[in-house]
Amino acid sequence: MTQREEELARVLSGPEFATIRPDDGSVLDYSLLTLRRAKLLNGAGFTANSLWLGRGDSARFPDFLRTMGWIGAYDLSLLNVLVSHQIAGDALLSHGGQQQLRSYGPEIDRMAKVYCFAGSELHAGSDLKQVRTTATYDPQSGTLVLNTPRPADSKVWIGNSLHTGDVAMVLSRLQVGGRDEGHHWIRVPLREDGRVLPGVRIGRAEPKGGVTANQTGVLSFTDYRLPVSALMNRWASIDADGTYRSPLPRHRRFEECLATFTHERLFPSVGAAYAQLLACAITTRFAAVKQTFGRPLIGHEHYRMRLSAAVGRSLAARHAMDALSEIAVARSAQGAPARDQVLHALISCGKSGSTGDARHTLAETRELCGGLGYHDANQITPLLHDYEIAVTFGGDNTVLGYQASRFALRHRKEFDTVLDEAVAGAGGPDAARLLRSVCDVLLDHVERHGPGEASAQWTRAVHQTLAIGHWAAHAGTPLSERLLGQYAAACALEHALAALRAGILDQGAVLRLEEVRREAAGAPLDAAELMTELGVPEELITAPIARQDFAELHTALALAGPAPVSASSASPEGGGLHDRGE
Repeated sequence: MTQREEELARVLSGPEFATIRPDDGSVLDYSLLTLRRAKLLNGAGFTANSLWLGRGDSARFPDFLRTMGWIGAYDLSLLNVLVSHQIAGDALLSHGGQQQLRSYGPEIDRMAKVYCFAGSELHAGSDLKQVRTTATYDPQSGTLVLNTPRPADSKVWIGNSLHTGDVAMVLSRLQVGGRDEGHHWIRVPLREDGRVLPGVRIGRAEPKGGVTANQTGVLSFTDYRLPVSALMNRWASIDADGTYRSPLPRHRRFEECLATFTHERLFPSVGAAYAQLLACAITTRFAAVKQTFGRPLIGHEHYRMRLSAAVGRSLAARHAMDALSEIAVARSAQGAPARDQVLHALISCGKSGSTGDARHTLAETRELCGGLGYHDANQITPLLHDYEIAVTFGGDNTVLGYQASRFALRHRKEFDTVLDEAVAGAGGPDAARLLRSVCDVLLDHVERHGPGEASAQWTRAVHQTLAIGHWAAHAGTPLSERLLGQYAAACALEHALAALRAGILDQGAVLRLEEVRREAAGAPLDAAELMTELGVPEELITAPIARQDFAELHTALALAGPAPVSASSASPEGGGLHDRGE
């Protein structure tokens, strides 16, 4: 761990963070506590928009991304509160003029006001090109009038908005002089001194299946008047005489508005990667202590096969995130990251791979801990519930596959060069080069037949290629090399059908890959060595089942609450079913 990671771990073990989800409060209490925690971390300099790639010292960005990963492993609600604020802030920082940056930049970086990102709409969903919220210029008053034309056009799943959001960055269609000028960002105050402003309506997008402390709302607007200065004016303006001006043609304005999503995709990805690491660490500790059929769980071959596969996915996700952060830092020297379509495509593939694998890893580790893994205090089940949604927010993984493959085809030579460099000179397993070829096969299929199933398979293959290439260059122990070999063989087998059809793999090679996978998966595992590979800060491992005395702790937890209510006392009549003659 880096010094910064150690500092964060100490903060996350402090009194303000002692209980992740307090049992004795409401969801609102938990939400307000999470917001306080977010401001504390922001105030301590762990997170801020000034740490984003392209805004500050690029060399600090990998540390910042790892910090966000461990925050996401601690509590996805906390990560999402920070991310909701920061991506909204980035919309202003990316599209605002100099005066707007001077006026609002400091409050964004300090979280002096809580920002909300209002892009998605109920009907349009991930297709932001179809948003219908309108900002109409009124020449009589010289103001913008914000409206939600119909309920289906309400802004939905807007993080931070339900109880505390001060400002929303709203993606809307700008109408001037009866002409639709396309997509623009508008800075929209939601509350003043805690009170919702006239013209703004905030409804509940809750209860949700997880991430409960990231308070989400549904926003709609009715004749809400804003000064023209609310329009982000780096590349768009309305003159005093009511004339709209922009150096960008109308078809380019939508793409420009989307130049704020690169980081948004990284944050759920790195949170999902580090949540997997935490779940595997908890499971490893439990497996070393829990006895079954006369020996610890980790002593059973089939159990080790399942655990080592989960560990492989989690380590691969971390290596993929490290690879992406290094690529992003290197490419940021050549131009603005938000406008780099190759980088956007790579990050989208990483997002799809990491969040998709998290669903599998968290479900597997929960099961590997048996019934005890289902207890809320044991951390894995809350992570499983929370990270289920990560495949959808920040861009639905399937839709991202369509978009990323389109960008990769648009910049095919440059994209191929990045993947070639990812596997070049790393040594590593033959499976890495096979996967690199599979990426080409699948992208060729997309080019011939259009996006679809092959796009989804391609995003996973790109994620796996980046992960294996980086891991092969950094596997410093025999255990790491063995886990890498197992993971790489499993990835190659996942794409075996595509490779067989393309003639880059034969039946004998498939059987050999399966032998490699089984041999590596069934080998003995040392829990201490595995914990070292996972590298999870001890301060984050609070699950009772990760302790040597987990049985005593679990029993103490069971007896700590109020005495159970008997059936007779629970009956409204004071008697049980049999007392009523039933």
